[in-house]
Amino acid sequence: MRLLENIALFKRMEILNRVPFFQHFELVERQMLLESFSSLYAIKQGHYVFKQFEQSHHLYIILSGELTVFRQHDKKHLGHIYPGEFVGEGAFISHRERSINARAATDSILLAIEPSALLKLPVVVREKIKDQLIIGMSERIAKLSSATEMA
Repeated sequence: MRLLENIALFKRMEILNRVPFFQHFELVERQMLLESFSSLYAIKQGHYVFKQFEQSHHLYIILSGELTVFRQHDKKHLGHIYPGEFVGEGAFISHRERSINARAATDSILLAIEPSALLKLPVVVREKIKDQLIIGMSERIAKLSSATEMA
């Protein structure tokens, strides 16, 4: 992954405004997030965001592109992650090792959030992030449940 530097705040804000994860955040809250989580990464198709069993704890929100997630031992495809969705929430929340692999299916741009960065934010913003994680996780569970029913 390549850290994207020297991108104007205006351009980063423009990208963030298009992402559904941030639709319930006020403009000033989005700006605050960009200033706190200034880690935007570009990743080329086929490269790993993270691998199973790694000890990194970043949460990645996909701003553009697409990721695939799969298990290491049998390469079983588990799904696709699209703009506005996130990956890495298990390690982010519980500080455990990665349970899956995440690899770029297309050239992608990701916002990386480390757990300690949340502590610097106002409570209302932290709560909105937590709400979005809960909503996203419940949507993923529903999607997996319906896929299981069809199988």
